[in-house]
Amino acid sequence: RMQKHRRLWDAYRFPGFRPVPTVVGIFGDPKARVIRLQRREKKTVCGACGRVYRVWYDRKTRRVRDLPCGEMRIYLDVEIRRVDCKSCGKVKQEKLDWLADNPFFTKRFAFFVGRRCRSMTIKDVAEETRLDWKTIKDFDKQYMREQLRRAGKPAPKVIGIDEISIRRGHTYRIVVSDLEKRRPIWFGGKDRSEESMDEFYKWLGPMKSKRIRLAVMDMWKAFRNSTLKPEHAPQAAILFDKFHVMRHLGEALDKVRQSEYNRVAGRDRRFIKGQKYTLLSHPENLKPDG
Repeated sequence: RMQKHRRLWDAYRFPGFRPVPTVVGIFGDPKARVIRLQRREKKTVCGACGRVYRVWYDRKTRRVRDLPCGEMRIYLDVEIRRVDCKSCGKVKQEKLDWLADNPFFTKRFAFFVGRRCRSMTIKDVAEETRLDWKTIKDFDKQYMREQLRRAGKPAPKVIGIDEISIRRGHTYRIVVSDLEKRRPIWFGGKDRSEESMDEFYKWLGPMKSKRIRLAVMDMWKAFRNSTLKPEHAPQAAILFDKFHVMRHLGEALDKVRQSEYNRVAGRDRRFIKGQKYTLLSHPENLKPDG
């Protein structure tokens, strides 16, 4: 019994609170359990200014969703206080650091949902946790903001530049990635113009822009012109991606084939007509019979 209490204590011990060694169920929900948290400190901190008080204005019990335990959904009954803050001049509610931006969920549960969203769709996570789609989306945003904060502001040496369509009607945004760390570092702009590309280098700063050694992009002139500006990254080598290079080579080869077909006449044309994909094929894939 003491060992069970110790496991409960270790799993649900939060700053300023400790679990009561009694787990109860919820009527009508056989896969839910409630753990009551008891306060260990008499002090209450104003959630707005951070001033500490030994007395509180009023209190209420809030049910907070926490990490699941196997198939069981775990809820915590937490006492939330309000203080009559002299500094703020108003009655303010305390803020507990271990609660998420949505105070009806713990921070670790919000990050658990965010990690699930990395490998599952938001709809699937919502069905699994029995929560609203918008709630899961908010947790996903909170998780991504925390990942960006921990990663810090990037200082890439090899970047990849591309555009992405966000809706119909040729509405584009620019995506810049750190190809060495294999992660996107910037998404923005109003379109795929040179002015929008300038926003990235302005965000990155002149010092970090001068450290860029290689910029991989398609053959869109606006990306190249912005990158090679003296105040951006003129020292960077430009590498066009293979897909666009091969597309232009294919178009050039097709033009030559058509011009040769028009140049000759009679039986000579039969060596050119219908041979487009033969010319484009890899030599290892060709057979003597064509």
